[in-house]
Amino acid sequence: MVRLTSYHGRGPEMQCSVWVEVELDPTTGVAQWEGVILAAGQQAMRQAMRQALGAAVDAYERAHAVCVHCGSADSRSQGTVRRRVLTRFGRVSVALRRRRCQACGRRFRPATGCLTGCEQGNVTPELGAACALAGASWPYATAARVLHDLCGAQVSHEEVRRWTVRQGGALAQAQQADAEELLAPTAEQVRVERDAQARAQRLGAAGAAGAVGAAGAGGAPARLTVGLDRGWLPSREQAGGMEGKVGVVATGVETVGKHGRHRLTPRRYVATFGSSEQVGALAYAAAVALGGDNAREQLVLGDGAERIKTQADLHFPDATGILDWAHVSRAVHKAIRAARPGPANRALRRELHHSVPDALWHGDRSAAWAALAALRPSPPAEPIPLLEETLRYLDHQRGWLGDYATWQDQGYPVGSGLIERAVAVVINWRMKGRGMRWRRHTASAVVALRVRELNTGWEPDTNTSLPAA
Repeated sequence: MVRLTSYHGRGPEMQCSVWVEVELDPTTGVAQWEGVILAAGQQAMRQAMRQALGAAVDAYERAHAVCVHCGSADSRSQGTVRRRVLTRFGRVSVALRRRRCQACGRRFRPATGCLTGCEQGNVTPELGAACALAGASWPYATAARVLHDLCGAQVSHEEVRRWTVRQGGALAQAQQADAEELLAPTAEQVRVERDAQARAQRLGAAGAAGAVGAAGAGGAPARLTVGLDRGWLPSREQAGGMEGKVGVVATGVETVGKHGRHRLTPRRYVATFGSSEQVGALAYAAAVALGGDNAREQLVLGDGAERIKTQADLHFPDATGILDWAHVSRAVHKAIRAARPGPANRALRRELHHSVPDALWHGDRSAAWAALAALRPSPPAEPIPLLEETLRYLDHQRGWLGDYATWQDQGYPVGSGLIERAVAVVINWRMKGRGMRWRRHTASAVVALRVRELNTGWEPDTNTSLPAA
């Protein structure tokens, strides 16, 4: 049994006191006690909020008794109207007096301005922030249920959606504005000046680079690593879905476990469903925030898409471009199978599957290209589309193909795990549920909230991160 008594008084400072008495059956166990105590606490919080709102409304009505339309102090009571306020611990109702002005004849409620802290839908700012965080972590209906189960909040899934879009949209605009501010007045002017400063710092640094992740001269990190990729979502606005751009930026490496594994840290995620220029600006802003724009070594990992190359050339012109090995290997194996199909060519395929990727792995692009070109059929036979596509792919990627064996020995990332993990964490876990379809502005709002919370986990002295969907 729960017994709740309360007291509140008025004075220069409002005082609200609530006492809670809870009777527990010692034979029921901790599980039942927790539920009873939680319900009693939520009831006490609602009672305290009801008292505080009542006292505040009374004081506000006495201070604002004049008509809001004409300023007359002559008015008569017209009863009260209940207003429901949604808080983190449940719904609280407060009575607002209605009055009729005797001068102009119009009705008004003097205490309406007392609740200006509540946004649309009578939701308190604290509950609104919780809705946005939960909505970025789970589907909206699930988020509303989680809020109710954890803290007693009674809010609809539609309210969760509105707050997620509202706060996420504002955050996305702020993130983009901060990134573009770094590139003002024009990206080209900033690039020229930044490159000159970075080269001067690198030339002035004494000695070779230290261990990966250690600070260089002037406190700059030794290495900057940038990964850029995309993820697709079903869209309500266009057939075929829409593309989300995701980036991950890191300036250090730390050992994980006992088997020689590493992870990049500190790191920052960036994401948008806008243009490639937007994700490029966001990635550069994240690099600046981590101090990586002055790193002696700069790496950009991508899948070879032209949009990634363009942004890398613009924002990280001195970086070493690394074409994701998984994309290279996959393209080569598909081309070999297409050029020499059937059981009769099994031995030749086995040899080519080994020799061509091995040549590419050790940086011999010309030998690999020649081995694939030798598979072209003699005229007048029709060209093999997949083989020709792979040859063009390798030819266009020559600036991003290198000695993967040496890169791996130097600790460079050569696989797509870094950025594919970012796509999964930022987009897939929350936004690829069954039946989900998204509008572009809503998707951008959600990923803005997700990267904010994910990046919080990499800040110093914090251990918080966004829960997985």
